[in-house]
Amino acid sequence: MATLRWAPVAPLAWFLVTGCATMIRGTEQQVSINTIPVGAQVQLSNGMSCSSPCTLTVPRNQSLSITITRDGCAPQTASMVPVLAGAGVILGGLIDYGTGAVYDLQPNPLTIMLYCRDGLASH
Repeated sequence: MATLRWAPVAPLAWFLVTGCATMIRGTEQQVSINTIPVGAQVQLSNGMSCSSPCTLTVPRNQSLSITITRDGCAPQTASMVPVLAGAGVILGGLIDYGTGAVYDLQPNPLTIMLYCRDGLASH
């Protein structure tokens, strides 16, 4: 009789511990970084770097500090932070919170306007 008492709870328990969002959305996402003017060096706090415009694949659940530099322009810093994603929350279970699959880094895409000695004209 004790088995029947837990029968209605089993599907809920299974849903809470499975990683649906991890399987569907993954634990990483692509982020795009754009600058005006283009051609700036982009350095992420996780060690990745690129030249703008660029797209990188990064973990969903880790905040990023982004430093952008270009000769003749003032350096800029920005952040991308994980926020709960609607689809991730609906699909997610406890495992998904651990893997980060329920998050999206925002803002994405990130666009930064650089302040350069000769104005904002692209080079």
